[in-house]
Amino acid sequence: MASVYQATDRVLDRTVAVKVLGPPYGQDPDFVDRFRHEARMAAGLSHPNVVAIFDSASEADLHYIVMEYVQGETLADLLRRHGTLPPGLAGEIAQRVCLALEAAHERGLVHRDIKPANVMVDQAGLVKVMDFGIAKAPTTTLGREGPLLGTAPYLSPEQAQGGLVDGRSDLYALGCVLYELLTGTPPFPGVSAAAVVARQVTEAPEPPSRHCPQVGPELDAVVVTALAKQPSRRYQTAGAMGRDLARIVGDSGGAVLWQPGAGPASGPPGSPTTPSASARTAVIAARAVRAGARRPGWTRWALLAAAALVVVVVAAAVWSLRGGGGTVQPQASPGPAAPSTPTTTTAPARPAAPATTQPQPSVSAAMANLTEVVTSGQRQGTIDQAGEDLLHQAEDVVRAVQEEHADDVRKKLKELEHQADELIRKGRISPQAAGPVRQALAQFETAVRRSG
Repeated sequence: MASVYQATDRVLDRTVAVKVLGPPYGQDPDFVDRFRHEARMAAGLSHPNVVAIFDSASEADLHYIVMEYVQGETLADLLRRHGTLPPGLAGEIAQRVCLALEAAHERGLVHRDIKPANVMVDQAGLVKVMDFGIAKAPTTTLGREGPLLGTAPYLSPEQAQGGLVDGRSDLYALGCVLYELLTGTPPFPGVSAAAVVARQVTEAPEPPSRHCPQVGPELDAVVVTALAKQPSRRYQTAGAMGRDLARIVGDSGGAVLWQPGAGPASGPPGSPTTPSASARTAVIAARAVRAGARRPGWTRWALLAAAALVVVVVAAAVWSLRGGGGTVQPQASPGPAAPSTPTTTTAPARPAAPATTQPQPSVSAAMANLTEVVTSGQRQGTIDQAGEDLLHQAEDVVRAVQEEHADDVRKKLKELEHQADELIRKGRISPQAAGPVRQALAQFETAVRRSG
């Protein structure tokens, strides 16, 4: 579809990347018009997590976009090299993508092709979303009426069915990307693009924790929410998804055992930097980090790991010096000190530690949990179709929370509780499912009240 070249801007004396539209798209007037329109919109999008577009022009049938240049790796490259990423790091990367999408969606620009090959990590660790300028370019030919816009493993159900596409379609695709970062495979693999799309439309995803036990329940909930079949049940904005991810990343810990690798060696100006649109596109570029642009925490995690290692080494050394016996001798303090008696292996009494407080779920995470409980009950036959009404009422509560209508929130919560009680009383929610539903509703109500 397009080839990317490294070039030199002779006026400003800087290295740039030039993406040239290839045949047959360059001869299609409608496609060229879309290409130019999207390039103009993307050129006005200035954000540290988005690849900058400097210019767009045409010479006869040659149509091209001039972009930033940087060496780095796409997420597709990192997945090929590492298989999966640690949950904390995967969450950080997805949160940076949310920042980019939030800026784009505020300008009315929908990417339509979020995938690992279109998200890049540069050598400084900055996450960059690219290809906004040609987001509408068809990248796979599916369906009976011509090409679909998007890539099958990351295609939202509404895209696959030719429906209305908005920012929530990008969030579905990002959910697929995050799923793949955590598990090493997209949520709906298949032997053909058509088979993948069919699964996107009809099948519910398995939580990523079933494939990667290190994934916690809150990150599970974010992914499942993003992958809801109905757009109304997904995150409604990139900002909402990003805030949940930021909170989860802040609560997570652990060392990242890898560093972002260097990009490919630079070729001479004018040389292609990628053989195809889906191959490595190390063409985008490191510009100055603006305020608010954060890097994924490779450094932070590495420092934590180093600190933990020092503690272990020091502890081992002290144990060795003391002979490794069953009695620990107290260390003499510097300067004069009263003699002390040996202590036993019993540790000094500590104040009773309070019970560990588990992070409270957000409204969106609690909504995702409630949705999972109800849909699971419907699959098992313990909840009938009235469960859909219950979820719709819960969605009304979420909307009231987002609109900050406190009185409306309280009213709708009461209506939700009453509806659940009625469904249980009438047997439309069986006794077997009543407990899990009540528990999920209680969690949802708690999250809603805490949000206010």
